[in-house]
Amino acid sequence: MEKEDKLRYISGILLIISAITHNVQLFVYGFAWHQITAALYGASYAVLGILLLKFKDNKIILLICIIIPAIGGTLGVLRFITILTEESVVNYFIIFHVIVDIIVVPSCIYLYLQLREKE
Repeated sequence: MEKEDKLRYISGILLIISAITHNVQLFVYGFAWHQITAALYGASYAVLGILLLKFKDNKIILLICIIIPAIGGTLGVLRFITILTEESVVNYFIIFHVIVDIIVVPSCIYLYLQLREKE
């Protein structure tokens, strides 16, 4: 398996796992509006993960897999800070989600650049 295939596989699986944990956190931390919003946003990660695994050479999907997790990671950090200052509760799911975004975004940037070089 090539390096690009491994990165695509890891990124796709991480996105799918992140989608699952985005929704699991509802049952752990409750159904506050920010939890529901995060779960809905996280559901898009399942679609992105499946598309990333299914369509290997699609630059548009790679761009979306860069943009959406980059936004999600930024919002996750802001959400984590807000929750810590307002509720004094540590939501460990947010930390995991940001770590996934930190892995997926650079991986997809690399895959996108490699795909551009092949053309």
